[in-house]
Amino acid sequence: MSTRYFFFGTLMDRDVLALVLERPIAPDALAPARLSGYRRVRILRDSFPILVEDAGAAVDGYVFTTASADEDARILYFEDYDYDLAPCLPTLHDGQVVEATYCGAEDGVLGSDELWDLERWAARHKPGFLELSRIYMSFYGRLTAVEADALWTRERERLRAEGVLVHTPELAPAAEG
Repeated sequence: MSTRYFFFGTLMDRDVLALVLERPIAPDALAPARLSGYRRVRILRDSFPILVEDAGAAVDGYVFTTASADEDARILYFEDYDYDLAPCLPTLHDGQVVEATYCGAEDGVLGSDELWDLERWAARHKPGFLELSRIYMSFYGRLTAVEADALWTRERERLRAEGVLVHTPELAPAAEG
């Protein structure tokens, strides 16, 4: 089984994707694409993005096809926090429109007014995010995503307190759910 995804956020970064899949990512594995009808903004309470509908906008990202059911499971585990799967129709650079899946925000997850940019995110947040993601993905196969989500929140706060994860003062605290 394999799934075609449209990545618009942290999974566009080869290091993050390699960490999630536990394998190197070939340079041609990520196909540049654009998804119309959305804009990308930073999630209100953290450094990563969500898509919000905007008829006049488009988001650049990558189309990626998983190689196995395990890779699908790993991506779904990683994206469980604040995201739900949704179908989309991104356009590849050659003009071909393809069916794909993207991880859209769950109901109640709010975006900020700040447009999200991968390079700006990487310059400020990537090292700490990679460390947090390493910890989180170490739970894969041992804890359910729900159990791991609570540890994500705890570990995020610990890494912020230790200065490993950049604490951005304008980030709202996570809502208790």
